[in-house]
Amino acid sequence: GASIAVDTAGSIDNAVASEDAAFSQLRRFLSYMPSNVWELPPVSESDDPEDRCEESLATIVPRNRLKPYDMRRIISLVFDRDSFFEIKPSFGRASITGLARLKGFPVGVIANNPMVNAGAPDARDSNKMGHFCELCDLFHIPLVFLVDVPGFMIGPEAEAMGTLRAGMRAMHIGMKARVPRFTVIIRKCYGMAGALTFVNNRLCYRMAWPSAEFGSIPIEGGVAASFKRSIESSNAPGRELSEIEEEIRSYSSPFRTAEAFAVEDIIDPRETRPRLCNFIEAAQGYLKT
Repeated sequence: GASIAVDTAGSIDNAVASEDAAFSQLRRFLSYMPSNVWELPPVSESDDPEDRCEESLATIVPRNRLKPYDMRRIISLVFDRDSFFEIKPSFGRASITGLARLKGFPVGVIANNPMVNAGAPDARDSNKMGHFCELCDLFHIPLVFLVDVPGFMIGPEAEAMGTLRAGMRAMHIGMKARVPRFTVIIRKCYGMAGALTFVNNRLCYRMAWPSAEFGSIPIEGGVAASFKRSIESSNAPGRELSEIEEEIRSYSSPFRTAEAFAVEDIIDPRETRPRLCNFIEAAQGYLKT
């Protein structure tokens, strides 16, 4: 059945119940696309105010760092209303990819999904993100990354499917991409999976919410593994672990990251849409060069 190709292999993007629904999705997909690779994507009229600031964005990320939240809800609040067309929703479910609009301009959306594996991508997610990045780059569609990633998925299953190789290939695709890239760090940004959203030698702008945190390894579990000998040799292992975690947590502050110019700005989450609308409109001149 279709589930093998759609859900397991990812060789087909979306499944629908009828032929009419298939044609409807095809028409919607093509509405974001230029007629050919030598043209810019078509701009649509939008009655969604570019200065719309949704109050719920200020509280959508839980104060408990271990609790998930609905990334698709953030997408619906930030981009033009009802403009998000998700691609491969049932494959590589720790990542979300799709086309949307900002002030009528088409954009590609790549987001981590904290509801699945805490947003940690495996080989399927990496292949999904890499392929979507290639699609957007080919048709001159700017990319918007919404980031909450604790690093690449680990464990026997992730190793068996070649997660690291697939992840590095996705990063390589991102490095070659020529389209503008706008990154919003919502919460976690750790390891090489976090770096995947940063790498760009073209037009790139990176913002962070106050809830953002950065580092080489996630604090939970990462500290216990990296400082195993020190913790085990301590007279009070529990206290030693807590002290190391507290010290490293202080280094993960978005203000330290901004001070080091790794992000250009820290913003009020409610201002995400106005900022992105402004950037995407300004990037049109870059796309024409």
